Amino acid sequence: MSRPAAALGLSVLLLACTQQPLATSGELAPAFELERLRGGHVALADLRGKTVLLDFWATWCPPCVIEIPELNALYETERPAGLELLAISVDEGEPEELARWAEEHGIRYPVLLGTTDLAREYGAYQFPFHVLISPDGHVLERLTPGFHDREELRELLERHRKG
Repeated sequence: MSRPAAALGLSVLLLACTQQPLATSGELAPAFELERLRGGHVALADLRGKTVLLDFWATWCPPCVIEIPELNALYETERPAGLELLAISVDEGEPEELARWAEEHGIRYPVLLGTTDLAREYGAYQFPFHVLISPDGHVLERLTPGFHDREELRELLERHRKG
């Protein structure tokens, strides 16, 4: 075996060994308690009994920005039915800067100050990344990273409501 091939094989093996387990469908969603952008904290455990849609995103992500109006519309129509939509930012800037940015872009749903470690626990390596969590705290579905419009997200919710 050549040295480059051996080095590549070793690199892949080491990477595989360092990967954290991902939250997969049917498993209990990884717990978190995060600071809300506008004050207070949100713990996933406090949302038991509600369907939760996590949106891992960043201000520097064009599809994340394009998706804001879609998520605003979904939040307005589905919140009365028990949906909690939480935007978990992986931005590393100051919270005040993020708050100003969120206000300028019209985000009307809760924004939480997240970490890349939490994003990785859920399997988010590309953004936006969405995870649907059942009222009993289990992962229902991890969506393919990227833009999802409100109709696609509504269909996802309906599919899981019908069980």
